Amino acid sequence: MAEDCDERSIIARYFPGTPPELWPAGEVLYFRDEEGRIVIREHPLELRFQVLEKVPSGKPVLCDACRRQIARHAAVFARAELLAGEGQHYLYRSFCADTQACAERAEPRHLREILARVILH
Repeated sequence: MAEDCDERSIIARYFPGTPPELWPAGEVLYFRDEEGRIVIREHPLELRFQVLEKVPSGKPVLCDACRRQIARHAAVFARAELLAGEGQHYLYRSFCADTQACAERAEPRHLREILARVILH
């Protein structure tokens, strides 16, 4: 029960419109799980993105995690399912294909902005 009563959980539950930059600091985790999904987690929030097939193109894209412009062949597109009362909703994002290197460059505030979609949905 104590896990549900920490400061971050209370803010997420009772004040869902609070911008992520005003949340108390927590550890933001950004990695690939054993099934190849991209995971962004900061207790109590978590998103798991299923990587979609790459679409060839010459146009560069912006990685939503590290905010760098990257070549299309170095990017992956992914979607996370957002739970909703009425049907399924998805959040689509682009990420660097090399998640480990991207995690070293990504700022926690950018990852928190992605996670905020969970509570703002």
